[in-house]
Amino acid sequence: MTKDINSLDDEIISFKTITELRSHLRQEYAARLTKLYKMGSPDQPQQQQLFNAVDKAKLGAEYFYKFINEEAVKRNMSPVTLIEHFSSHKKELIGLFKEPKVKAQPKVKKILPKFSKIYAHAEIENIMQTVFKTQKLTNKGISTTGEAGKVNIWESKGVEYIVSVEDLLKLNGKDPKVYVTQVKSLLLLMGMIQEQQFNRDIKEPKCEFTLPYYAERRGYTKEEITRGGNFYNELRRDLFSGAYTTYRIKQMLIEGKEYTIHNTFYGLYEPKNHENKWKVEFNNPYGKWIIEILNGEAGQYFIKDLKAIEDRTTTEKPYLFLFYQQLIKRKRFNLLTTPVKIGNLLSDMKIDDQILARPKECFGLLKECLIYFSKHYDPPEIEQFFLYNDFHKTQTVKMPLYISEAFTRYSYNDFKGLLLAIGIHDIREAYISFKRPYVKPEKKHGHYILTEADEKLIEEILQWAENWEEYMEGHKIPYSKDERYKFLSDCIRFMEYKKVKASWVNVQSCGNINPIEYFTKQLPELLKEDKENKQHDILPC
Repeated sequence: MTKDINSLDDEIISFKTITELRSHLRQEYAARLTKLYKMGSPDQPQQQQLFNAVDKAKLGAEYFYKFINEEAVKRNMSPVTLIEHFSSHKKELIGLFKEPKVKAQPKVKKILPKFSKIYAHAEIENIMQTVFKTQKLTNKGISTTGEAGKVNIWESKGVEYIVSVEDLLKLNGKDPKVYVTQVKSLLLLMGMIQEQQFNRDIKEPKCEFTLPYYAERRGYTKEEITRGGNFYNELRRDLFSGAYTTYRIKQMLIEGKEYTIHNTFYGLYEPKNHENKWKVEFNNPYGKWIIEILNGEAGQYFIKDLKAIEDRTTTEKPYLFLFYQQLIKRKRFNLLTTPVKIGNLLSDMKIDDQILARPKECFGLLKECLIYFSKHYDPPEIEQFFLYNDFHKTQTVKMPLYISEAFTRYSYNDFKGLLLAIGIHDIREAYISFKRPYVKPEKKHGHYILTEADEKLIEEILQWAENWEEYMEGHKIPYSKDERYKFLSDCIRFMEYKKVKASWVNVQSCGNINPIEYFTKQLPELLKEDKENKQHDILPC
């Protein structure tokens, strides 16, 4: 008769003492275990099991035989001794038969990569430059349109900003944000899309994030985020403005054709519980252009630095961000930007007309920008600047100045004297260029050190790119000098010198490949092909 291993002690047997009872039970229990063990031996025929295991369906003799042998080896005991041990330690034996309880593992937060650079499609950049204004919006009031119904319309210099009356509550009764904070928000969203979609086979123009994470990427500290505050309302207004504001622009050139733009930038999925993730998906044509960036198919694009988006000072003082945008836009390979008339530079920054009309205020604003970007970024964005009387004249008078020297020694009146010395009567008429300090690129990548031949090849390619850029004025390779150096170094490291040298020889012999195509298309394709070939070589037969 089959007995349950737990019912053995429940048998009613008359013994004079507890000790005798325990001894009898141990002996009977040991006999039962021995019998089960022997039945599992390969030389014994299968018989009906003697008892059921607590948490195992049908503990068979073969299983028990194997279990005792393996456990005896672990404990350096004989099977007979181990069975005798278990006759006195029934709970231990039952515990070994039970399925172990798996401790719930804490959820590991997936850490997404943070890119230091954001790639902005040239067409999106073109629209953003047209859409976003520094001037105050003029509220034209509520109007009734076709499908949109009742809308509130604002206007600024030829651009209309339209928000449905139903969506006005999202903006807390304020104007839509169409200024520096909106530029930063859009660039950050595009950057997060690139981070989240980079390794996906099928790439989509969308991203998701929690509001605290978005705040962190906009430069707020963990302490501020935990404490909370009104800044959350402003960040929400940034997100809502990009999603609910329709920008209407007439006569806008897109991909060489003229269009009237009547569109929002993206769709926004706002969670009911704000602790959950927000989702953003860019509308077309912006979504299409973002996919081109993700797939490396964009003909032209701009590289944006993440540190400017996270810099709260340039949010609080928008003209600093606008200056930084101009600085990055005008960067060249040889560390010195192309000279530009100061009046035109300030106009391109969309500085208020009242400031532009006053030379002294123009000087003060320029001074603050130069000092800020020479001190607060590492490495500094500006080390020195040059003033010219007229960059386009045959005889150009150039005055080099270090920022620390220029603005500690000279007041506005003294500065006017310097300008008069080179024939300039108004600071707005002077030309200016900016020089950033040279930072020697790292030559060592991991355990790989560039050889003299590697260095020579890199220098030849860099010089070719620099000469082409100077000759083809207005055509800019979308990489800084340091980025080009590192990219070529990585190509040599991964593909080896011979392949990069062969690509360079091909460029010289063809004569129809320009540096933009070489850096953005030819070399990346060679890298991809090389990687695929190496993966193929290590596949098992």
